Amino acid sequence: MAMSFSGAVLMSGINSSFPSGAAKQSGVGSVRFGRRTELVVVAQRKKSLIHAGKGDGNVLDDINEATKKASDYVTDKTKEGLKEGEKAKDYVLEKNVEAKDNALDGAQKALDYVKEKGNEAGNKAAEFVEGKAGEAKDATKA
Repeated sequence: MAMSFSGAVLMSGINSSFPSGAAKQSGVGSVRFGRRTELVVVAQRKKSLIHAGKGDGNVLDDINEATKKASDYVTDKTKEGLKEGEKAKDYVLEKNVEAKDNALDGAQKALDYVKEKGNEAGNKAAEFVEGKAGEAKDATKA
């Protein structure tokens, strides 16, 4: 009765390991089922599949380089976005100042117009009152 199990199933018995190429191999282990003991040989992979030697041109260096390039790209785009945001803010500020100036000019023109019309109305009212006062004076003399 031959069964295969992963390295996690080995619960008791002899367990040795020896290096074989790139992977760490787990040696011999035994598992007990009732009265029978089965001998199981299990190969167990090394936990880290990435070799981290510097300057080998390995996968880790490639990942680090790609990460740095991506980070630099995002940083550059963020700086560009901030510059564009500053330009937009300056544009909006400039347009607000222009709108304020235009509103002030319009308000000043409206004030001048109202003042002029008020003076004209006051003058007409004064002329009317003078005319009526003259008529009343003449009416009292006669």
